[in-house]
Amino acid sequence: MFTMLFYLILIAVLVYWVESPVPIPINPLIKRKDPAAELEDWLKKFHWGNRQGLPNPGALPAYKFYGEVVEVILNLARKMGGSYQDSLLFLREGLLSDRQFEKRLREAHLGTWLQMGLMVSLTWMFIIGSLIITDIKLPFTKLLLIAGWQGLGLVCLPTVLSYLRKKYFGDIGLLWKMLYVLNSLGKVPLARSETLNLAGVRELSEIKQKSLSHIVEKLRSTCERILKVGGSYEAEVKSLMEELRFQEKWHFELFEKRLTVIKLGILSIFLLPSYLMFIFLLLGDLMDLL
Repeated sequence: MFTMLFYLILIAVLVYWVESPVPIPINPLIKRKDPAAELEDWLKKFHWGNRQGLPNPGALPAYKFYGEVVEVILNLARKMGGSYQDSLLFLREGLLSDRQFEKRLREAHLGTWLQMGLMVSLTWMFIIGSLIITDIKLPFTKLLLIAGWQGLGLVCLPTVLSYLRKKYFGDIGLLWKMLYVLNSLGKVPLARSETLNLAGVRELSEIKQKSLSHIVEKLRSTCERILKVGGSYEAEVKSLMEELRFQEKWHFELFEKRLTVIKLGILSIFLLPSYLMFIFLLLGDLMDLL
């Protein structure tokens, strides 16, 4: 019973550690929203009519690239004046979509953890119930071996989930940053070379996913065009954002399929063998009694 309780506590701690959007605060009495929610609240309340509302550099919550882009816009407002309400509104819409996407990812992760926890709990309920019914005393070291093998599978799960997330969404996040910066600064009186530098288009060469190659090439050609002849690029950027949104949905479907394979792998390598190991040990002790 103690072992099952230990596992339930371990799973709860791991789930909170993986899924929590913010680190555990030093003072447990202070409850804060996650940075994405704080940034969205600030964008809702901010208006350009009150110049006193411009925050100091570094005062905004840091969430992915959104806070960085808002800082760039506010810095330009301090230096050049003007209102960039449309740019901030566009960023807020993107932030809302991003939070919904992150929620779907957390739900997928949490579902995986709950399934693993349920299997572990059922296994130990069966083990404890069988030992009580048969009145067989298995050595503690053997039970510890079973628990250790299951624990190894649970410890590997966060690493696997992190790898899958980086594989399917790392390059997509980099492209989102470039496109959002380009779109937000499209009407800002900046040299095109400086706009491209702020968007980080030099990092296009770091994007290796083949499924994103057509978006990378289109964005690269758009950047080359505006450097040579100038002009507006809003239509091209918005078209690329629609394509990237489609690719993101497709990658999420791939992520879910790979996640199913990972769950089956952990079940077949770590959890099912632990169950079969106990059955083998139990049958061995029963044969000795007979």
